[in-house]
Amino acid sequence: MFQPPPMSRPRIAIPALRRGQASRASTLRALAEHREWLVPVGFFPTETIARAGKVSFGPRSHVPPNELWLFTESATVHAALAHGAVLGSYVPSIPGTELFANLGEPWRVVRVNAGGYDDDLLVFEPETYTELGAWARIVELERLLLGKGLDTSALRAHPELHIPLLPDGRMIAKPGHEGFAQPGVVCTSLDCYEAFVGALDPALSAQLRHVVLDGEHFLGEVARQREVDALYFNPFGPGLSRTCPRHVL
Repeated sequence: MFQPPPMSRPRIAIPALRRGQASRASTLRALAEHREWLVPVGFFPTETIARAGKVSFGPRSHVPPNELWLFTESATVHAALAHGAVLGSYVPSIPGTELFANLGEPWRVVRVNAGGYDDDLLVFEPETYTELGAWARIVELERLLLGKGLDTSALRAHPELHIPLLPDGRMIAKPGHEGFAQPGVVCTSLDCYEAFVGALDPALSAQLRHVVLDGEHFLGEVARQREVDALYFNPFGPGLSRTCPRHVL
């Protein structure tokens, strides 16, 4: 029996956001982390289009001028076509980090999964493009930092690490995690910090001091934390999670 492909994370997150069952941050992260965007050829410079793989959904596009219609997957494209949309040519498999880092002129509105079912639709106006670009940058930094082990140069260059400190200034740790005695917790973004603190006993989380440091100052902080024998990145996600021994720093 034919089984339709599973829905992408953005397509799950968008209606959940509308119902109040997902946060804006988790939804924007899902958009930025998605690697299979279908993007109209008009978004790209001419030299990029010439060497890109393309898929045609019609001989021309009838999308309103200066509107960017993006699709999370083929199912939402076909829903739009079934409702009468005329889309023209698209480039598939575009990472969200690339897509949202480059929003700007001339797009006066971005519509995700337009033309099909209302539950799949999400709309962004120019004042939100900076926010989308910031999420693209966060996700790209996390991949550089933790995608293939710990990249120490990416750690030094990281602009904003979030550290929960105990009242006496010690890093909070998860003793015994992966065999380490005191793996200190560090988070690569605010939503990762909030996920960690939100999972703690409220009495403990109320005591924590939220410190934000760039990579160079964070390494200085780690040097003072002599009992820490590892770094435990993003224990409860939603970004990449990884544990790295102190000696690799």
